[in-house]
Amino acid sequence: MRYDFASPDYAAVRHILDSPTIAARTAAHIGDDDFDWEALLVEQEKMSGGERVLVLLAYDLWEAKGVMGIGDLARRLDRHHFERVIDAIRISRGELPVQTATPLRDAA
Repeated sequence: MRYDFASPDYAAVRHILDSPTIAARTAAHIGDDDFDWEALLVEQEKMSGGERVLVLLAYDLWEAKGVMGIGDLARRLDRHHFERVIDAIRISRGELPVQTATPLRDAA
């Protein structure tokens, strides 16, 4: 199923936060057009190293705070998560369509 989000940046960040390894922990903090970064940043403190990097990269993509460096992307993510972040960057640039599963809050 395809969802058209308001902006490519939102779609890109959502793509990262919907990663299967963190989706259950991030879903409650994803709004229709924004994110609860205060809660997400608290939640990431309880995650594994790679999962934390995903949340922090999503935050950096949304807020442009310079929280994560390119070295974190290159060295701290496994192949699957690395490719997911690269896809998110391509979504943000408008180079990839957004394909997601049914949002967790709509499932059931």
